[in-house]
Amino acid sequence: MKSRRKILLTVFIVIVFACALMVWADTSQAVADYKWIHSRDTEGELVTAFVTALRINHPAAYEMIDPSLKPRLDEWMNTHPPRKCASEPYIFLSGDLTRANGEKLGWSVVFGCEGERYGDVSFKIDGIFIKDMKAINWGEVRR
Repeated sequence: MKSRRKILLTVFIVIVFACALMVWADTSQAVADYKWIHSRDTEGELVTAFVTALRINHPAAYEMIDPSLKPRLDEWMNTHPPRKCASEPYIFLSGDLTRANGEKLGWSVVFGCEGERYGDVSFKIDGIFIKDMKAINWGEVRR
């Protein structure tokens, strides 16, 4: 009888823990960042992942760029502190744009969220060019 109660209590605790973990994972910004960074099946997802990796200085950003851009990314990582969001961010993407004259403009991104310690976190990047699922160039990051 006592062993049955222990088993039921253990099962109950495991179920409560699993439910709490699921609720945390659904609302955790760290989990959302991880999902965004590792979901790169389309160019739009790659751009979202790259912008997220830049924001939090995640080393996965190096996997998303052409190797010739490593010095530029190194400079970014060394001069910009990671900025974590307290709430789910908004990311507006405009697709791979081309002007009427044929000039390619690349992807544009506007990013914003409420920062954990810094107030609002927002920036815009124009001219993100993708080739073979790697960023081959990106414009100035404007805050």
